[in-house]
Amino acid sequence: MRLFFLSGAFFFGLAGQCPVIPHLFDPIAFAKVEQGSSFQLHAGDRLAIAVYREEDLSGVYEIDPAGALNFPLVGEMRVAGLRVDELLGRLNWNLRKYLVNPQVSVSRAETTIKSISVLGQVKNPGAFDYAPGLTVMRVISQAGGFDRAANKRKIRVVRIVSGKKESFMINGSAIINGEEDDPAVESGDMIFVSEAIF
Repeated sequence: MRLFFLSGAFFFGLAGQCPVIPHLFDPIAFAKVEQGSSFQLHAGDRLAIAVYREEDLSGVYEIDPAGALNFPLVGEMRVAGLRVDELLGRLNWNLRKYLVNPQVSVSRAETTIKSISVLGQVKNPGAFDYAPGLTVMRVISQAGGFDRAANKRKIRVVRIVSGKKESFMINGSAIINGEEDDPAVESGDMIFVSEAIF
């Protein structure tokens, strides 16, 4: 299950509300959407939200009983009843005030829906289904592999352990050369592929 990323300009809704996404837009410029991935949000939903290069913003967030989501920098948004692509549009629109070209992925943080987010310098960033035995390099392969700007030696994995964030670095080049093992991933992991500095 690969979710989608949105950026660019959005139309405004009613006065005082966050912007909403028009029904017609350029799918290449704005998003990558797969059939069945646009689920509707409800109060009590727990969402795994990952923002590339922003570990402090990435984590699990819950929609409160009033249907609102409180997200750092953005503040409180009423999201119950929205589709996840509409939530992504609002997050991206608001985060662009603070970040340059933010990359955001959203997936349900539930035991019945297990996913891993891959962001940064890969060809098709997004959220992917978790399966036992899946490794870091295999899930990067599912994301289309490294793009030309990727720093294969600096891959950061962020994991929630006992309610706390833990992160560790992986050297993808060493794995490819057979010098290190390819570590297994866990459901909910967020993988960030750094950009190489030339």
